[in-house]
Amino acid sequence: MGWRFKGKTPLWFKLVAGLLVADATAHFILQWTVSSWASPVRDALHPSPLPFRDGVVYFVAPEVGWYLNAWWIAVALFLVLVVLLVVNRDRLERTL
Repeated sequence: MGWRFKGKTPLWFKLVAGLLVADATAHFILQWTVSSWASPVRDALHPSPLPFRDGVVYFVAPEVGWYLNAWWIAVALFLVLVVLLVVNRDRLERTL
């Protein structure tokens, strides 16, 4: 049992869902590979600390540090998706 759109899937759904998947993928890949590209010591190019639970602290570029600490991006995209689905609920139908 689930839900589907009557007719064609709207572009807004594809865009928001695609951005949500892309954001999650980018976060996952960056976190998984941080030890291979981040600096273990602070320098001019890597001033932002990125601490991990095991006590290791890597230093990254400010933009990368901001992005990796921006957990709210996925939350905001999910909420936008939920609001758009509620607003467009007349275009949804239940499937068996």
